Formats: sequence, structure tokens, C-alpha cells
Amino acid sequence: MKRSLEFFPVQLFAVIMGLSGLTIAFAKAWHFLNINYFEAIYKVLLLLDTILFFVVFMTYIFKWIKYPEAVKKEFNHPVKSSFAAAISISFLLISIAYYDYAPSVSIIFWWVGAPLHLFFTYKVMKFWIEHKFEVGHINPAWFIPIVGNVLIPVVGVDAQPEMVNIFFYAIGIFFWLVLFTIVIYRMIFHNPLGKRLLPTFFILIAPPAVGFISYFRITFGLIDTDSLFLYFIALFIFVLLLTMFRQFIKLQFFISWWAYTFPMAALTIATILMDSAYDTNLTYYGALFLLAVTTLLVAYVTYKTFIAINNHKICIPEEE
Repeated sequence: MKRSLEFFPVQLFAVIMGLSGLTIAFAKAWHFLNINYFEAIYKVLLLLDTILFFVVFMTYIFKWIKYPEAVKKEFNHPVKSSFAAAISISFLLISIAYYDYAPSVSIIFWWVGAPLHLFFTYKVMKFWIEHKFEVGHINPAWFIPIVGNVLIPVVGVDAQPEMVNIFFYAIGIFFWLVLFTIVIYRMIFHNPLGKRLLPTFFILIAPPAVGFISYFRITFGLIDTDSLFLYFIALFIFVLLLTMFRQFIKLQFFISWWAYTFPMAALTIATILMDSAYDTNLTYYGALFLLAVTTLLVAYVTYKTFIAINNHKICIPEEE
């Protein structure tokens, strides 16, 4: 099947999310776990992440210019519309990735990503309210546009007053609880997710894990009952998904495999922050274990993505 820019999927921004998450994880491991050689790995990943971000972003801009109807179709799709917000989240994650290396660059990306994500939040919620959806349309990817607001305070504490950051944090946490309830209802009482969307189960890890990280930043390093509540929910979901390992290992490769990566990176970063507070063997080696798992996962999904590109399975019409 012939490839075309027209079919360049917005879901490819999930690649940036995964690679950015791994980059941030190594940055935090370098600083908080005091492993100096992680600095070199972080800087190499940061360079690769930046290059890939601009390649994907500019390619999608070209698609928007040449095939505006194709972009409009994605933005009005019951599933793909949620991935549109991965564009603004990519800006926010690049901002966080640069925070430990070039704060001024970090703030620039934040000033693009934060307003853009607020725009996507309103746009997607308006889209949900104005259109009729079937229960089968609901999947964990719906968390992306709304719960992504929790990312904004991570760098926002250095860019905006406290109330602004709490505003974004509140939106993300509140609608995480609302959407989590709806998603669990859909999973229990309706047909299982299709194979293409099955990896999005891992997105369930991200909201509480990122919520923990955001709370840590807003409170300037405080870990209390509220933040531990978020961390242990993320940890519980991770263990739950491990018990479903056989379902995931049998899956054919789809771009949705990148949904495995960012949530794992978020849990890794949260565990590194836990170690910074508790400094125990359990948190230290737990953080290193999760960092190793996330690194191997990103490497493997990258490998499978290159194979898919080589076999002309990317940028082709997708089954609905």
C-alpha cells in the first residue's frame, strides 16, 4: 500500500511523549540518584528528542498545509481527536526535558505548550459535549487532552503564580477522576478494547504518576498523604497490568505501542522523587529497576517502529 503524507498519523506525537519521558527520567536519575554518567545519556537523549520533535512537528504542519481536510478529520475523530492534544503535551515535555539543562529554553517551550494545551482542553471538551458518542468510543486515550493539564505546573511553578498552577492541576486531577470512572465502566460492562487500542491501558498509570510529580513541584518537594495516594494508585495499576502481561505480549505492532512508554517513564520519575524523600534501598533500587525497564521498553518499541516504517506500515490508511 502506497504511503502518503496525507496519512501521517497524529498518534506519532506519542513517540515524542515516550522519548521525552525517558529523557526526563535520566535527568532526574542524574540529579537525585547521584549517578554522574547518566548526565551523558541524558544529553544524548535530549538532542535526539529535540531533533525528532521538530521532524514530527514540522511534518504534521506540512500535512496540515497540504491536506487540511485530513487533519480536520483526525481532529473530529472520536478516538484520534484525543491524540491531537499530544502535540501540546510534546511541547510541555520538551520544556520539562530542558529544565535541568537550559531553563530559558524550557520556559520558551512552556509558553507555547501551556496555552496550546488549554486550547485543546476546551476544544476537545466542547467536541465531546456537542457530539453523540457510543460507549465503545471511550478508551484511556481520552485522558490525554484533559489530564495533560497536570503537566503544566511542573515547569509552570517557575513561570506563573501559584494560583495559575493550581488551576491547571485542579482541572487535570478532577477530570482524571471523572474519566477514570467512565473508562472503568466501559471496560467492565461493555466489549473489550480492540487490539489496536489495548496498549492504551498503560495510559491509566500516567495521571496519578504525573499528578504525584506535579504535586511535588507545586509544594516544592513535599511528599505527604495526598501525594502518596497518587503514587500508590499508579503503582497498583502498574502491578495490575503486569498480571495482564500475556495479553500485551501477543499483540501485533501498532503505533499505539508507544502508549506503553510515557506512563512507564512517569512512574519511574515519581519513584526517583520518592527516593529523594525516603532514601531507602527499596526506593533506590526500585527507581533503577523501573528506569531499566523503561529504557528497554523505549528501545524495543523504537526498533519495532523502524521495522514498521521499513515495511511501509506507517503513513498508510488505517482501519476504522
